[in-house]
Amino acid sequence: MNEPSQPRLPLSAVLSAAMAFGLWGVLPIYWRALGHIGTDLALAHRVVWTLLTVLPMLLWRGEFRAWLASLRDLRTVGIHTWSALLLGINWGTFIWASHHGRIVECSIGYFLNPLLNVLIGYVLLGERLNRTQILSIALATVGVVMQILIVGRFPWISLLLAFSMAFYALARRQSKQGSLSGLATETLVSTPLAIGYLLWAQSQAVPLFGPGCSSDFALLIGLGIITAVPLLGFANAARKLPFAVLGLLQFLAPTGQFLVGAFLYHEPVTSSALFSFGFIWLAVGMFCWDLWVKGNKNARSRLS
Repeated sequence: MNEPSQPRLPLSAVLSAAMAFGLWGVLPIYWRALGHIGTDLALAHRVVWTLLTVLPMLLWRGEFRAWLASLRDLRTVGIHTWSALLLGINWGTFIWASHHGRIVECSIGYFLNPLLNVLIGYVLLGERLNRTQILSIALATVGVVMQILIVGRFPWISLLLAFSMAFYALARRQSKQGSLSGLATETLVSTPLAIGYLLWAQSQAVPLFGPGCSSDFALLIGLGIITAVPLLGFANAARKLPFAVLGLLQFLAPTGQFLVGAFLYHEPVTSSALFSFGFIWLAVGMFCWDLWVKGNKNARSRLS
């Protein structure tokens, strides 16, 4: 008896996911181009320009009124105030690391993030772990410990990125807002702080747009686009692709970051570091295999 054929994946959804994760993978290049602006100003600009980009998108998608109505729910606003704080920590860490030649460490954080999501699901949400997932988490833990013992440096960038994004995802699970409307709320509650900081910086004679180059001005305005567009691509893919496929494509982002840091900017990657990274990559490989096996089983069960 022939095995049932798996349903074909929608090409547009696969391309959307590849675009989203691919852009997130090369995003450090964008931040390096703004390195002379400073992490603080870059983060403040990102919040403001993202809000100014997302609001027209909500209007275009016909979601603006529903989004405004959702802001009357204080619980929703509270959830997104917390998620905005976590997102700000994540953004700020990533920008700082990109500016200071620590992109490879960022990639490790995003390799760890899916594994940490599974662990948080087990500890806080009562989700079950299979043997492969347990082994993946154990191998990743060994890799992190080896970073400390062998490389001699606590991987705070990797861990801060992984934990902030994992708890951000946990916070977003509690909200009914979608990805775009949720980002609008998060940037809305953050914008007063961002504008306040920009006004303070201006009062200190700090040039808000760098040395005044047109390229800097364009890059800062573009922060809203490079934040919102990958998010829309991810949201489109998440609705149409099996979780297993989306989970596999997700690793395009940290892979791109690692390649950018190691080969484009020639960040040092010692043999000791590669040895510790190897445990993390092995954990990721096992995690991907587990996702793929589950995806195949789910596809067959739907066809049977």
